Amino acid sequence: ASLLNVRTGAGTNYSIVPYSKLTTSAKNKIKALNGGKSANGYILGLTFSVTEVKGSWGRTPSGWVCLDYCKKI
Repeated sequence: ASLLNVRTGAGTNYSIVPYSKLTTSAKNKIKALNGGKSANGYILGLTFSVTEVKGSWGRTPSGWVCLDYCKKI
């Protein structure tokens, strides 16, 4: 996926976390990968840590993402 929604919980029924609520680290990485522009979610090429897994969802520092659209490195 080119843009991955970050959510407040593990599921599509949870709200999407806006750019303004992402961690400072995530915002900086997004701008560096996106030509200085913000994006409301993680963009292709962004790396992040997952600290908890629930089904196909992973908790990142900024919120939850669907791991079906992620690649483990």
